[in-house]
Amino acid sequence: MSTRTRDHRHVRHTTPPERPVALRLRVAVKRDALNRKLAAGARPAQSPELALRASQLVSDRERRKLASAWRRALRDAGRPATSRSTMSLVRRDAVIDAAGAIDQLIARLTDADPIAAAGMAQVEQLITDGTSSPLYNATESGALRRQVKVATEALDPEPTELPVAA
Repeated sequence: MSTRTRDHRHVRHTTPPERPVALRLRVAVKRDALNRKLAAGARPAQSPELALRASQLVSDRERRKLASAWRRALRDAGRPATSRSTMSLVRRDAVIDAAGAIDQLIARLTDADPIAAAGMAQVEQLITDGTSSPLYNATESGALRRQVKVATEALDPEPTELPVAA
């Protein structure tokens, strides 16, 4: 027989924990804005939304997805533009110029070392931002190469971001 007390005076009234579905939905809706904040250096601990987006960005799945997208950009740039049906949106000349930096980025995305969410946000912005990324838009010579190098360097976590060994 269990003994249950009916005394509700000792019950604490707290805000119920946030439902993961609601948080995930907000993150999905604000994805681009969260990426911009993380790329600019916002700390994931500043909000539950930033924390979830940061964990998504540094996941193995996201690393594989971005590495694949950069491989595709290299492949598309290497193909001759023979017809409109095979037309690529990437700026071939910029990708060819940045090929070495892109190869280094792909190698970093596919290695086993920890990565920083800020760097992943920068890498994702380069591949997904069709309005300002030098991958898709005419810019000064070498801009894509420089931005890929900066994003690759930003993948290295700060010492405070590294997991602590048990």
